[in-house]
Amino acid sequence: MTGLKIFFDAYKYLMNCVKESLKSLDYDQLKNIFRLLISARKKQKTIIVDGQGRSLQSMMLTEDCLEHNGFPIIFPAANANVRPWNRGDIFFFNSGSGSGSPLKHAYSAKEDGLNIIGMTQNKAMLDEFPDTVLILNPSQKKNSVFAPLGTEFEFCSALIGSCIGSAVNDTVGEANRKFQVHTEALLDLFESSIAHFEDNLDSLLQFIGVIEPYIEPENTGHVYFQGVGRDDIINNVAGIRYGHLHKQEEGKVTKDLRVISMGHWDLRREKDLAIVISGSGYTSQTLNYCTQAFISGMEIFGFTSFEDSDLGKFTQRVNGCLVIPGRRDRFSMYNVTLKHRRNFLPEFELNTYLTMDSLLSQIAVNQGITEDDMKAIHRLKALE
Repeated sequence: MTGLKIFFDAYKYLMNCVKESLKSLDYDQLKNIFRLLISARKKQKTIIVDGQGRSLQSMMLTEDCLEHNGFPIIFPAANANVRPWNRGDIFFFNSGSGSGSPLKHAYSAKEDGLNIIGMTQNKAMLDEFPDTVLILNPSQKKNSVFAPLGTEFEFCSALIGSCIGSAVNDTVGEANRKFQVHTEALLDLFESSIAHFEDNLDSLLQFIGVIEPYIEPENTGHVYFQGVGRDDIINNVAGIRYGHLHKQEEGKVTKDLRVISMGHWDLRREKDLAIVISGSGYTSQTLNYCTQAFISGMEIFGFTSFEDSDLGKFTQRVNGCLVIPGRRDRFSMYNVTLKHRRNFLPEFELNTYLTMDSLLSQIAVNQGITEDDMKAIHRLKALE
């Protein structure tokens, strides 16, 4: 584990951040949130979710869990004009700082008679929204090596939001019980995954070995994170952070990972890298990406829960595959028609979120990239 010490330390650190957040959670606030959500589901009220960057993507996991738990299709605030909000609807924001556009939007929603739910680290939000905002305290002592640029809050809010969305039930008491069951299941998964990764060091090192050459400025190849549905949410989360693997010294770029969003897939080139994610390993759209990447002469690395799945076998023959525990079903929800919505806890997706953040910490240390280097290319405040 010598070459992966940072990875394991970061994984355990973020896992402990979840424990700290859950320990300090105001469960009276959580009950109020469940009351609102239970009522909204009965009345089929619209929910609008909001956030910036990775905080928004973390909210998209919550959105997905709510939709699979009987709520109408949900839109992020940026697309709220598709289904304009009305009095009695719910505005659910996620913002570590409790500032910027999500806060402005929350104020406007409150003025229009919407119910506000939020997750933040900013205790001042309780003055404005006293009953239904969760204050998350993921770490009393931030570690910028293990969690650069606010990863603690982002990951904890993704997990807690997903558990809220999956736990909504007919009564507040049952919702609370399910919330506890879900959080314990995820923590158990993370604990057991440590031993799994210790037995699969080669795959972890293989991923690092595939991606690190793309950080060198002379390598002009691009990196694509590909997948569909919940996996695409994780792709966006990873893409945002991996895109910060950048270092500039004395006006010269010395490290730079060129991450490209999914919408530019048609611009892929030979020798680019595709990182392809599918929990089941059988999603046809994702396998199509693999075929397209292979035909294009790209390098391909896979993430799945099943080594012997189509994705697992395919990517092992190219540049490698990392098995991440969490997915229970081998079938792809995108390949079958379900007559009814089914409740879904994104265990594989959250474990992939945690694993990729921890791998980034290891890669950043390997490459001499610090949090200050990443901050230098973080989004402009003017755009928030």
